[in-house]
Amino acid sequence: MHSKNIRAYLGSAAGIAGLLPQAERLIELRRIYSKLVPPQLLRSSSIANYKQETVVIFADNNAVAAKLRLLSPRLVNDFSRFGAEVTGIRLEVQPRPEPLTAIVPKRARLSRAGAESLEALASQLPDSKLKQTLAEMAARDKSAQEPGLLNQGGEGPPDPK
Repeated sequence: MHSKNIRAYLGSAAGIAGLLPQAERLIELRRIYSKLVPPQLLRSSSIANYKQETVVIFADNNAVAAKLRLLSPRLVNDFSRFGAEVTGIRLEVQPRPEPLTAIVPKRARLSRAGAESLEALASQLPDSKLKQTLAEMAARDKSAQEPGLLNQGGEGPPDPK
């Protein structure tokens, strides 16, 4: 298979050929937009579309939309100054979805008695993966417990309140 220029490939496909100019136009408008608005507004808004010489901007909330509404006459002039054919700006509030937080796997802690029980069980088993895993769990939880701290098993000194 030949390696073709991506532009030639996208331009040859009947359904995709019409999308390429629009995509390039949006990329250029976003580049210009990043030069025109303050960084705090740029982080809270984005160009979503360009249709009939109107730029559609999504704002994260009403406050950002209000600030952009005040800037919109100047933005139209500045877009034109950069060579973009823009006669209007339409603002829409479109909150961004909350980013997914990293899921931290839950890791239970054993009480000292629980760790000792695992250790005793591991000592009774023949050499195996299970014996090794139980011994590692017991050792990990015994070493993680520091004297003087209250652990989940309820052991340790009472809370000094």
